[in-house]
Amino acid sequence: MKHLWLSLFVVFACAKPRGPIVPAMVGDPDVVVALARQRNTSDVLRGRFSVKIEMRDRSFTIPAAILMDHPDRFRFELYTPLGTPLGTITSNGTALHAWSQQERTFYRGEEATSVLRRITGGSVSINDFLAIITGTMPMADAEILHVGRTVFDDEGVVIVMLGPDDIRVRAVIDPRFGIVRRLRVDPPSDTAGYETPTTTPLLEVRYEGIVREGRSILPRRIIFDLPKMGWRVQLDAKKWTALNQSPDVYDLKPPKRAQIKDLIETLEALAK
Repeated sequence: MKHLWLSLFVVFACAKPRGPIVPAMVGDPDVVVALARQRNTSDVLRGRFSVKIEMRDRSFTIPAAILMDHPDRFRFELYTPLGTPLGTITSNGTALHAWSQQERTFYRGEEATSVLRRITGGSVSINDFLAIITGTMPMADAEILHVGRTVFDDEGVVIVMLGPDDIRVRAVIDPRFGIVRRLRVDPPSDTAGYETPTTTPLLEVRYEGIVREGRSILPRRIIFDLPKMGWRVQLDAKKWTALNQSPDVYDLKPPKRAQIKDLIETLEALAK
């Protein structure tokens, strides 16, 4: 059960990083921002991963797979090391449900947006989640507070965005491809500004390596850190595949004799 919900919690988040002032020029930052927000990604993608989950007292590695149909449908599956089903999480664009094979329990979340608010602490959409998994810019319509190279990193152009409830979303963009290299989300603060806060972030995400698949440039490795909880989740891509059309696998229904629980209530209990 912890395997399933830890992955669910981490995979839906946002994040960013830190760094010094770097005077080197990499081109027009506004052009880089436009590239990041308009970068082409195949509408239907399938990814297979090895997922390493590190908690304060233990760690384990399991296989996983995700099928994404942009902008708001996905199916995320977790397996035991032997390849048998462990759990499934799906969004059909409206509902967000989960199924634990081991516990024979179906977690019902009729409104995906409400579920994501519980997980992320803000108005994060399914599209934002898919953006994070594919290394693209989340919150495409968010107000940009700052563009430059004066915040937390020397690997690219830094963008500071205003998120829901006054959170700050900081991203480092690779100017060559317009892909996200780092991401950091910070809670609201009276001193929140352009510089990296000294407080603990809600989440940090780092991307390593790239994979070319069709017209998409995708991350080879994604590392999620939740410092306050002492959790780290690392996704190593085994294979990305662009599909011409998407199978109809996004509606998840409870099997016969399954125990049914409310997804939001379960997440709130796990967060305590």
